[in-house]
This record gives sequence, C-alpha cells and structure tokens, in this order.
Amino acid sequence: MALFNKRFRMNYHRPLAASLLIALVVGIAVGAETPALADRAGHPNVLLICVDDLRPELGCYGAAHVRSPNIDRLANSGVTFDRCYVQVAVCNPSRASTFTGIRPDRLGVWTLPVHFREASPNAVTLPQHLSRHGYVCEGFGKIFHNPWQDPRSWTSPHRWGQGSFTHYTDEQKDFTRQVKESLPTGDWRKENLRGLISNAPEIEDDEHPDGDMTRIVAERLAELSEQDEPFFLAVGYVLPHLPWCPPKRWWDQYDRSQLPLAENPNPPTGAPPVALGDNYELSHYADMTNMPTPLDPGLSEAEARRFRHAYYAAVSFVDAQIGRLLQTLRDNQLADDTIVVLWSDHGWKLGEHNAWGKMTNFEIDTRIPLLIYDPRAAGNGERCSQIIESLDLYPTLCELTGTPIPSDVDGKSAAHLLSDPTAAHAGVAFSQYVRDRMMGRAIRTDRWRYVEWRTLADAELKHRELYDQENDPGENHNVVEQHPEIAAKLKKSLDEVLVPRPISLVPAIHSAAGGKKMQVRWANEYEGPVRITWISPRGERRVQIDLKQGESRQIGSFVGHRFAVESEDGKYHEVVEVTPDQDRIPIGRTSAK
Repeated sequence: MALFNKRFRMNYHRPLAASLLIALVVGIAVGAETPALADRAGHPNVLLICVDDLRPELGCYGAAHVRSPNIDRLANSGVTFDRCYVQVAVCNPSRASTFTGIRPDRLGVWTLPVHFREASPNAVTLPQHLSRHGYVCEGFGKIFHNPWQDPRSWTSPHRWGQGSFTHYTDEQKDFTRQVKESLPTGDWRKENLRGLISNAPEIEDDEHPDGDMTRIVAERLAELSEQDEPFFLAVGYVLPHLPWCPPKRWWDQYDRSQLPLAENPNPPTGAPPVALGDNYELSHYADMTNMPTPLDPGLSEAEARRFRHAYYAAVSFVDAQIGRLLQTLRDNQLADDTIVVLWSDHGWKLGEHNAWGKMTNFEIDTRIPLLIYDPRAAGNGERCSQIIESLDLYPTLCELTGTPIPSDVDGKSAAHLLSDPTAAHAGVAFSQYVRDRMMGRAIRTDRWRYVEWRTLADAELKHRELYDQENDPGENHNVVEQHPEIAAKLKKSLDEVLVPRPISLVPAIHSAAGGKKMQVRWANEYEGPVRITWISPRGERRVQIDLKQGESRQIGSFVGHRFAVESEDGKYHEVVEVTPDQDRIPIGRTSAK
C-alpha cells in the first residue's frame, strides 16, 4: 500500500467573536483556534466508523452464522483486536471517555444524562485536537450521545441521515397506543412508551437514516478527495441499537430456526444481583412491557430467536453500509491514504446470563470489536490478543496521524501494535458501572476479572466478584471466596487506578433549585441557528430549544437555572445562568475585536 505523502495547506480558519455580557456567564468560548499549518508529510486521513451496541459477534470474530462480509474484509486488511474493553458499558459515558481519552472518574461522567461539557468543560475531544493540527473534522450520525453531538468538536455542522428509524404501520402504532392506555397510573412508561421492539419494513436501505447517512458520507468523501487537507470523518451508525427495524431484505438473509442461542442462559452463581442489571432497556417497548429480569424465568425460545434474528439483521444492514463507504474510498483513490477504524461503544447481551442489553461490568458488555486498517502498517492481516482499552484510541490516532498526544489523556497509544501485534501493551483494562446507588469498579487482566461494588455516598464495600477467564470464559461462576490471594492482589491494582472515594454524579455545572420563577425572552443575535439546553439541578441536559438566526422566544425559567448555549456551527458556546434582574437575554452577539 502506498504511504500517505501529500503535503497540504490550510485555507480556512474559524473567526473569533466578542465576549457576551448576558446574565451570569459561567463559561464562554466563541470561535476556535486557527488550525496549525502542517509542513510535513505523514498525515493520513481517518475514517472512524462507530457502530452502536455492536458486540464482537461477527464473521471475523469467529461467528460463522453472522453475515458481515464487508467488516470481515476490513479485518483481513487491517489489524483485528481481540481484547479491547470500554470504560463504561453504556452509550454516553463510553463515548465521552473514548473521545476525550479521559477515564470516567476524572472526566466526571458515568451515566446517560450528564454531558461531559458540564463535568469537564475544558476537555479537548479527539476531533477538536486534530482540527487544531490541520485536519478537517466532520461528524455524521451518532458519535457522542444523542442528541448532543458537541458542535465545537467539528469544523462543519454535524449531519444526520433523514428518514424514519422504525417505519411502523398504522396497525403497529395503534397497538402501541392501546398498550399505553392500559398501563396503570404512575407507570413510568405512561409518557415514555416506545413502539415495537422490532420491525421488518419493506424499504430501500436509503430510506433508513443509517442508509441515508451513508449516502451523504459517500458524497462528502468524493468531495474531500479533491482537497489538499487531510480529513477525520466520524460516521456513527445507530443500528443495531434498539429498536431493531432494518429493511426486510436483511431479515431475509437468516433462517431464524437455525440461529444459535446463548450458551450460558443462566445468571452467574454467586454474583450479587446488582451486577446483573434488570433488562430495563427492553421494557421501554410496547410489546415488551413485561420483560423479565435476569432473576426471573427467561424469555421463551421463540422470543429469544426473534430478538437474535432482529439483531443479526440489523448488523448485516450496517455491514452493507460500511461496504459502501469502503468502496467509496477505493473509487476515489483514498484507500491508500486513509486509516479506517471500526469501533463500538460497548457489547450487548443476547440472552447470556438470562439478560438482554448492556449496562454491566461483564465481559459480554465491556468487550468490543476494534479493527484498525492503516495502509502503512506491517501487521495488517494479523490479530492482536493484547488487552487494550477504548480510551487508548485517542492517543493511538494522534500517533498515527502525526499529531502530538495531549499530556492529560489517560489512554496509552497502541500504534506500535499495528506494526507488531504481539508487542507488549498495558496488559490490563478497567471498567465501571453505576447502579442502585453503588459504583461497580472492575479490573480485567489476562486471566481474571475482579469487581468491587461500593456505595456512592461513602465508598463502603458491599460486594465482590472474581471470574476466571481461563477456566470460565463465560463468567458463569463468581469464585472470589475460593481465591482470596488473587482477589487481594487485583484489589490493590484496581485501587491504584480507580481510587475508592465518595462520588457525586452531579457535575460541576448544574442549575440551582428553589429560585424565583421568571419569564425570560431569549434572542438569537448569532449569525446562524443556536440551541439552548436546560441543565437540571442534577446536571442533566433536559429541555432543548432551537432558535433560528434572528428569532426570539419567551421561556419560563427560574433564577439560578443554567443553560448550555451552542451554535450549530460550533464556533460559539457558553453557559448562561438566569439572574433576577433580567427579562431578556441576547445570545451570540458578536463584534469586531
């Protein structure tokens, strides 16, 4: 493969704007640094493909029953990492940690609703960092957690594919309405019930947002092939995340009756209930309101097969879209100049441990597929069995693109493993999960996984787990009592990295409660659309208001409430706190400096 040897020039910059004197400005930034000029070769393009909820059950990971020919070809061309682990097995904190390179304990993000900008406002994301070193950085689909795609991370506004994710029929919608009406008063799903958990619509691929996004990205790749600047394109597929509604033709690729079921369909012996989760995610859907927990009798075989069929169909649909992207690279002579990465935000249980979904510290949820193709790499076509962490991706891509590795990232570059997949690396991975007012902290070594559950309030130790990967790779037996010396050794290593301490899930930036009620008119004086997002007293992003250029709107609020304000183009952002002396807040006002 030819090495990337283009020199490139920068012909754009992002203008600065004046500070804004509105309300109490907690944090403000307008514009971004002008990218540094590059004066040397060795800056390949990067295509980062993110696939939500994708577990390493693919042809290239030994699953012959899964049809993933395009991902398999990518694996054969690059390096396949067999043991890569995320830091939290749920979307938001996993993505936040990976794309900032910072562990959840230091970043301050462990749960779904808290945006990392409220916890660590000055964190520099991977695309932000690359853009400061001359890269065009653009995001498509789900990169950060929905719907907050962090505009300041991109050099152009983030883009989505269009269309319906579900294509429910009128009859299916009627069924959902009937289920909703039948729910008892006080049921949390009364106002949050979703439609069916799966659907097989007779549609073309591009009628699904993931397919339409692929079309958009392919067009953009063709445009970028004519430019001198290197690019970092992050493309995020939502499927196989629930609901599973890929086009019917991908369902038709499988014979449901022949699909394998989970080999370990029972909860691990000796595991504390908090470790197992509750299958909560699936109970959002109208046809699964009675979803059993892992400690209840399991789903019927028919239901288990239906779910697996739906998941595999979604995987094959996404695989086809990835094939379109890879073909676009070839068609536009980009393949020899572009690093391609396939990454998932966590694994997913399909009946293992009598559970469905993610949200645990088990191997099945924390282990992900990771493929890296660098046309310059000597190790292409090989597998790497070294343990690496998802947050290693940030420094790895920095090294591969010839950009400096920031000093404050926690990840370790794995770039050397692309040259020699047998070389040494850290040899250990850490993960966490919050449940029932406890933090589960886990360490994964070559043979063992050790887990501690401590209370958030005072870090009191409540439960311990130990699993022997050599003799029990399915993690079916907690053997912590049988191996006290191993547990003690792993505890010491765990405590050195994930230090036991009281933890507050509320980030630094949050609204104050109890303030006087006010009516405030927000006026968008920025040169483009802006989004105003209320940050709750718990630090969770909740209500969103989008204002077009020149638009104003009156919003009921309270003194002490805080709002994240961001322009669509990412050049303007700030946090505004409502004060008692204001009834109008102009946002995005700019002037020459």
